[in-house]
Amino acid sequence: PAKVEPKVVRHVELTSIILLLVASNRGVSVLPDWVLNDRNLSHDLVKLRLNATGVTRKLYAATRDFDLEKPFVKDFIKLASGRVKIPTVVKQD
Repeated sequence: PAKVEPKVVRHVELTSIILLLVASNRGVSVLPDWVLNDRNLSHDLVKLRLNATGVTRKLYAATRDFDLEKPFVKDFIKLASGRVKIPTVVKQD
């Protein structure tokens, strides 16, 4: 909207490295708020919402059809559902 573009875009996969770059004044990043809730990763950084309600995304758990009933898959979905909003498992053909 402000017609501002970064001079350089650097793709970094590790969250800890992204946060170190931001903390050392060599970058900015958009991350889920739970990343900065971890005191081991926060580096005294400040969370700012991008708009009044924040940015949300719908997340899905994906697995192979024949793994769906395995205990570790069920446990993972239970665990993940408690931390983030995940819709009920729906089989799609």
